[in-house]
Amino acid sequence: MSQRVECPGPVSPDEPEHHQPVGGLSAGVPLPLKPGRPKVATGARQQLITAARDLFASQGYQQVSTRQLAARPGVNAGLIRYYFVDKAGLFEAMLRETLQPLQQLLQAQLQDKAALDPADLIALYYQVMGQQPLLPKLIFSSLHQPARAEHQIVVRVFAGFLQQMLQNFHKVLQSQQVLQPGVNPLFSQLSCLSLAVFPFLLPPMVAQAIGFIAEPATLSALAAHQRQLLTQGVLQAQSADAPAHTNTQQHSVGASDD
Repeated sequence: MSQRVECPGPVSPDEPEHHQPVGGLSAGVPLPLKPGRPKVATGARQQLITAARDLFASQGYQQVSTRQLAARPGVNAGLIRYYFVDKAGLFEAMLRETLQPLQQLLQAQLQDKAALDPADLIALYYQVMGQQPLLPKLIFSSLHQPARAEHQIVVRVFAGFLQQMLQNFHKVLQSQQVLQPGVNPLFSQLSCLSLAVFPFLLPPMVAQAIGFIAEPATLSALAAHQRQLLTQGVLQAQSADAPAHTNTQQHSVGASDD
């Protein structure tokens, strides 16, 4: 009598695979290809990140479907699972990669003896967020509503960035050689945060009333104005041998007003 050998059958492409660990959310490492998985298109991952940034910022997290996210760049919806596991994974990857330039700079500055000038940090924040000015509103709205599906994702991603930003502000604004006499260091941190984030949180009715549009040219001029405001109202005047940021930036403001 011949011995019967049991061989495992092939795994169906439609079989759920929730047991697989998530390996690519922050590192960008995709799941291994299996039978039935879509072919990977060149540049598809970045196209999905860009589509996620646009759609989530304009419509909100809950209103956007995976089908919409794939349809915007015209790629196979299966690539969302391949790269990010699900919509939540794509949302987290989009947030991390959007904040990455700011976090890298902050991390480098925290390891250095000289912290980043708050005015430079505000200008960089404008530059990064100006590419998608509705995104800060989504972030702050999610932070204020714990019941929303994306709340924990935003907290997980944004908490690290916020901590680095506050550490940088604290490092600079605790120095008596930086602040003008009588200026409160704690209130100075609050002022810097307000100057950075409020232009993106301005209610549309107020923005329309004062004629403010968060576009790159306007944000660049506003960054120069914020530097002037900090220098004249919070920070001490720069020494003669320090880089002349103020004069250059003031000239930019004047040029934008012509």
